[in-house]
Amino acid sequence: MLTSNLSAGQWWIAALVSGLALGLAAQSMTTTPRDRLIAWSLPLVGAVSIAGGSAARGYAGRTPLVLYTATMIILVILRIVFAGYVTRQLDLKRAGKPMEDMSRGQTFVFLLAFLAALIGVAYLI
Repeated sequence: MLTSNLSAGQWWIAALVSGLALGLAAQSMTTTPRDRLIAWSLPLVGAVSIAGGSAARGYAGRTPLVLYTATMIILVILRIVFAGYVTRQLDLKRAGKPMEDMSRGQTFVFLLAFLAALIGVAYLI
């Protein structure tokens, strides 16, 4: 709703900014140089995936940019929402201990947060 008047150029800017935001958010979850490289590749993999899927379905114009931007924003929101949990898991990994498995309750909360972020971003975009 808030973006109905954005031009294709503005969507490109939004896509670039959201991709960079995901790259930075993913960097905060890395422990090795290899992990950092993989984290920076996430926005690129997302772009290739959405571009390929959009081309296969005949989507054109701003649609792939909107899909990409929304996806990146949702992932960044989830990283922020679960910052405490992710930090605890990374602390365990850095200490040489195994990371904890997610409980059913944690999985439910994650799925609920994912759904809320998805609906919120879809409504705003």
